[in-house]
Amino acid sequence: MAVLAVTYPGRRIRHISLRSEQVPEVRRQLENFQRLKAGLEQICDLNQKALRANVAEMKSWRRNRD
Repeated sequence: MAVLAVTYPGRRIRHISLRSEQVPEVRRQLENFQRLKAGLEQICDLNQKALRANVAEMKSWRRNRD
């Protein structure tokens, strides 16, 4: 038997018992989740860089306008 520990907001942890036949599927789904999370983090980083560039561009435009 294996146990999956799931962390919720507020550091609350739930332990879920898995049958041995469930383990390969749960591992596959966890790998999928990690890939998705990494992709979303990359998108967030790109969005932050784009927003910073837009803010800098607007400040420059305002300075040149005055």
